[in-house]
Amino acid sequence: MSIKNIIVIIFCWGTLVACASKSVSVNPIEISNVVKLAPAKQERITELLAFSDSFSNLTLEAQKKYFADTSQALIENKNDLTQRIKLAIMYALPSSRLRDVTKAQNLLQDLLQENSLNTQEFAFTSLLYEYSVDNVKQTQKNKDDAKRLELVQQKYESSQQRYETLQQKNTTLEQKNAALEQKLHDLKNIEKSIIDRDTKPIIKPGSKP
Repeated sequence: MSIKNIIVIIFCWGTLVACASKSVSVNPIEISNVVKLAPAKQERITELLAFSDSFSNLTLEAQKKYFADTSQALIENKNDLTQRIKLAIMYALPSSRLRDVTKAQNLLQDLLQENSLNTQEFAFTSLLYEYSVDNVKQTQKNKDDAKRLELVQQKYESSQQRYETLQQKNTTLEQKNAALEQKLHDLKNIEKSIIDRDTKPIIKPGSKP
């Protein structure tokens, strides 16, 4: 699942929750409390979604600047949820030049174990964590497949080398056999010429053949 798909899921989920909430009957006091809390939390999830979508397209220098600003903000306030989630996003995204899956998963696990996220933020953080885990698994699978492919390639190259070696040995053996056959043929010719010489009648001088 890509990060853009996560964003789409969160937006769709938020829309469904908003529609469903219209049909729920609550008292005026609860409405007042929700009105006070909802804008800030809604703005935060919107900001996080926009950040997730835009961070991948930033240059290395821009990503480093965001990272430095976020780190400084967390030094000033280590409980800032927005900055903590942003830091996890920077570590989790495959397109991030600052990617560190282990740090991302640790940050996301800490956030999920706390009781400080609203429903949308929890859903977003959960999906980001699952995305990070799945991405690690897929990366490892790709590495394993590459290793297996490399091993098969090495075996093929080794077999090819053995075949070529056998071919060279066979060629050498054929050349030796041909040389031996030629020597044997030459010996037969020598032997034949000796026999012919020994069996040829000797003609004495003055005698008729």
